[in-house]
Amino acid sequence: MHRTVALTLTLAVTACAGGVTDPAATWLARRARPAPPARLTDPTATFDQLQAISAVTNTPLFESFTVLAPSFAPAGAARAVVLTALSLELAARYSPWHPKVPPLRMAERGTGGEDPQGERIKGVRTAARGTTYVWDPATNAYVAASDSGAPANGARFMLYALSQRTGLPSVPLTSIGYVDLTDSSAGAVGVTLVGTPATGPPATYARYRVAAGAASVTWLVGFVTDGTTRLDLRVRTDSTAPGTLSVQTAIAVAGQGVQLSEAVTVSPAGGDSARMTTDLRVASGGETVRATGDVTVDTTTHLGSGQMAVSVNESAFATLTLGGPDLVAAAAPGVTLTTADETTLRALFSTSFELFGTVRLLFTPVPLSSHPSFRSRASVGAQHAAPLQFSLPSPKRARLSS
Repeated sequence: MHRTVALTLTLAVTACAGGVTDPAATWLARRARPAPPARLTDPTATFDQLQAISAVTNTPLFESFTVLAPSFAPAGAARAVVLTALSLELAARYSPWHPKVPPLRMAERGTGGEDPQGERIKGVRTAARGTTYVWDPATNAYVAASDSGAPANGARFMLYALSQRTGLPSVPLTSIGYVDLTDSSAGAVGVTLVGTPATGPPATYARYRVAAGAASVTWLVGFVTDGTTRLDLRVRTDSTAPGTLSVQTAIAVAGQGVQLSEAVTVSPAGGDSARMTTDLRVASGGETVRATGDVTVDTTTHLGSGQMAVSVNESAFATLTLGGPDLVAAAAPGVTLTTADETTLRALFSTSFELFGTVRLLFTPVPLSSHPSFRSRASVGAQHAAPLQFSLPSPKRARLSS
């Protein structure tokens, strides 16, 4: 009897102590297992989404806008295209799809390639209300014309097919569209990009509004499209410190359930270099791909160096290292990169720089009241018209990042 009781107590104590079959121990074991390595659910689908977004600004019309916008921008904005052009050049250099030629590179073809700071880009100093400006191949600049159609409260700049040899409008000139700049309200400027195909009716490919906010903040709200994919944009720029520019962009791809956001800070890095810190997020189908970069770019050599860390749903996925002409992808611990993964990673890197460059480009044609206002060849013949007086202040920016 006593032996039986003792045996029963021993078994009870053993059971209470737990063992390999104890549910609590099994739960703890499951909790201790490492998380599976990060992976792109469908790298091809992500790549296709990024390529469709890039295609919006890869049309002949938008490329003409890219090249010519610095020419009808105010004179004081010439320097603003330098970093914009370099960002687009880096995006094109590492893009998996066919590259576009950035504006400064193309403009340089017409000036002997000796325009590193944009000094020879001939901007329209004072645009006259109700005036249409056309390209003059003799001077490689816009001049006022007697053509009708310009908005009464703004100006119109014609866009042309580009020469593959010079990167400037081909001769004889072939008009493919125009840009209307309008004084939409106090402190705001409207920009409308219209294509005029030879075989169809005119179509609007971009419409946005740039307005001044508090202090040095400037807002841009509108859309850009290639007729297939539409990007709805909301952009905020600010000069948070002397010589520093921050740009926050949010993009929704209409009808595709894709959301992009990017925060970029540009600051001087000494000499002719600028430091760019970027934070790009692409969200679609419950998956968020994030690429955070820290890159220094040289406006003289047109090269950059730095790294970009990529994560998927907050788990480390890969690191991209930029050094001179090379872009190298390295997998995070436990991750195996496929060829499709590496191609998509290059697309992410390219998208980050292209997005920043494109957003800065959209600001380029907007006249700012702080720019010097004096007549040029473009205002000859329109001297009796009232000049455009836009009240949008120019944010304080560094020489390289402005």
